[in-house]
Amino acid sequence: MSALPSGAPAAIPGQDETHQRMHDLLTSVTTAVLEEQPELLDFHDHRPQRDRSSGDSWHGLQTLCHVSALLASTGRPTSSESAAARLLETVHQTAASWGLHRRSERTGAGVIAASWTNASGDLLEMILGVRVAVRAISAPFLPGSLTPMATTSPASALSPLTPPPRLLR
Repeated sequence: MSALPSGAPAAIPGQDETHQRMHDLLTSVTTAVLEEQPELLDFHDHRPQRDRSSGDSWHGLQTLCHVSALLASTGRPTSSESAAARLLETVHQTAASWGLHRRSERTGAGVIAASWTNASGDLLEMILGVRVAVRAISAPFLPGSLTPMATTSPASALSPLTPPPRLLR
């Protein structure tokens, strides 16, 4: 299955642009969430980031998708329904400012899972339960960087760098 959006563009963004975009998106979302509910304290990397194959190629070069670290709040969210609704609306407004629209929302067993996407294929996911967790998955990009970022996470963590590009046959 291809991660490339239908009608793939004539040009694919590069690694540096994509990693910076994911970092900025995650910074915006986690900052907004912490402003809405300061009792969440902070976010930390719960699982490391990685770049994985998008399942497609562009002009013979393999494209990758960036899967950010799963950022989990240190503190617990306020457990009222109105606080959960405000937090979800805060993330929705922040996502909308990045051109993302609601893709899905599921509620069950005290957990709310929501996601947002855009036409290019970026995806933002949030889970609200005992903690708040956020991650982003980028649209496909071409690997290769002259100045690789150690992480796209607003929290400090070292994640593996993107492998060099390879030709697909």
